[in-house]
Amino acid sequence: MDTLKSSNNATAVLIVGAGPAGLTAALTLAKNNIPVRIIEKNSEFEVRARGAGIYQRTLEVFASLGAIGPIIKNGLPIHAMRAYGPNGRDILKTWNFVEAVEPRPDIPYPSHVIYPQDGTEAALRDTLKEHGVTVELSTELTAFEQDENGVTAHIISRGTSETVRANWLIGTDGGRSVVRKGLSDVSFLGETQEERTTIIADIHVEDFDRDFWHVWSNAQGGRTVIYALHPSPRYTFFLIGDNVDASKEVMSGNLEAFQKMFNSAAGRDDLKVSKINFISKWRPNIRMVNKFSVGRVFLAGDAAHTHSPTGGQGLNTSVQDAHNLGWKLALVHKEIAHPSLLSTYSKERMPVVAEMLNLTTELYTAVYGREGSARAALSEKSDTQAWERGEKLNGLGVNCRWSPIVVDERTVRTEGEVIEAYGVRGGIPRAGDRAPEAPGLIDIANHEAPTTSLFKLFGPNHHTALVFSAGNADFESKISDELNSYNVTAPLVVPVLVLPKGSQPSHAGAPYKVVEDKEGHARAGYYIKSDDDAWVVIVRPDGVIGAIVKGSEGIEKYFSAIFVASP
Repeated sequence: MDTLKSSNNATAVLIVGAGPAGLTAALTLAKNNIPVRIIEKNSEFEVRARGAGIYQRTLEVFASLGAIGPIIKNGLPIHAMRAYGPNGRDILKTWNFVEAVEPRPDIPYPSHVIYPQDGTEAALRDTLKEHGVTVELSTELTAFEQDENGVTAHIISRGTSETVRANWLIGTDGGRSVVRKGLSDVSFLGETQEERTTIIADIHVEDFDRDFWHVWSNAQGGRTVIYALHPSPRYTFFLIGDNVDASKEVMSGNLEAFQKMFNSAAGRDDLKVSKINFISKWRPNIRMVNKFSVGRVFLAGDAAHTHSPTGGQGLNTSVQDAHNLGWKLALVHKEIAHPSLLSTYSKERMPVVAEMLNLTTELYTAVYGREGSARAALSEKSDTQAWERGEKLNGLGVNCRWSPIVVDERTVRTEGEVIEAYGVRGGIPRAGDRAPEAPGLIDIANHEAPTTSLFKLFGPNHHTALVFSAGNADFESKISDELNSYNVTAPLVVPVLVLPKGSQPSHAGAPYKVVEDKEGHARAGYYIKSDDDAWVVIVRPDGVIGAIVKGSEGIEKYFSAIFVASP
């Protein structure tokens, strides 16, 4: 081990901010049996819709953490967009701005869902409670100091001052992050655009069509978009323009003033707004930090990056930040992993976030920022391309192929190769990519529940090593010996022998979990071209392919960069 030492304090990790990023980090750590404390300065839990679009990759994270149930049960599908004419009633155009995705074996959630952030946070909190962790409301961080052994945090909890000693501090406390501001060598780089006003609200609209996203545009009132949320009659409301009524009466939540503003923007007066759950004014604030961590302090979510809500990447990117960090911090805290593993959090996430900022800014400019864009949806012949949401946004192609800890012996990165961090899923899977799902596996040893899938075998507290072999006893034995050398003191790696259809394990007594790839989805998803092709694919706790290697030397190369030493 180098200079980062873990102490025996009860609070291993203090998380500041109980939004999606903080809750995801807490839940990932709790599933790794790391003592965690999560504080929130607000006196009540989130009541706003905010990040309502949950994309496919984020759904997979929530499923891995055991929090997917309410989201799938109550989430709404993404509907087509419907644009109206000058009188606010005539339908000018209806189009699908999100391409429909057919269900396929490697993608368990083919479409993203619309679910309000307060519901998502409740699902995460409820799952976190199962691990004995509850969010501490009305508890605010005021300052902190760190040294080589830990962090001293000063907090005020319901009027009482407290000093907390923790091994690590994670700041997920939003765009005005106290944690970020307490790090003197962290800059929040970017720009704030002042010229355009955006009003975002969470409202109830009575007796209106919930099967479409609705858009009204006019040169005076700007552009208005509303879409349905769970439960009825809840909607998210966006109004963007240069002459928007953001008066004190409107922004205070005065229902009469808001209704008047809504009528003006939509050009109609027959839509009744019966309740305002929340309203705020937003301006384009496009920024990200120059580093995601300093010593024992980490930043994630809005504390590390802010951007346009266009494209719905805020919550999704924040959750991915926390999921990337959580398993690494757990291993380092347990002194199982090199402290240097924590540096890969910044190295893997910064290129992703930088591309995401560019992508969401382009979307915002295309829809709202061009001259004359406020009138773009007023014609049947209007181009709707600016509204379209490409495959990149679903997160399935987000990768870290450049990471110093991934090992790929099958597809070697070429000199000068340009890697899109926010890529599109497809092609031959590579180390650093999302690990595909594969259903229809037969668990050889489990006669009560014989059918399983790879996602049921993956988990946030272990690596999974998929060994694709077909009867090579020497290969299977040698690989099992290498993999199990990492499980002497703790179950860090789950070895899974993936057999072709109709095969039986050739190595008697091998300590593998043995599955039969009866429907061939595993071999197809991981591009194992023939039954005789032997590869080892190591999947990280965050569902990313860490390594694709031919044998024990490749396995050792990968884990030597993760674990302190082979036991």
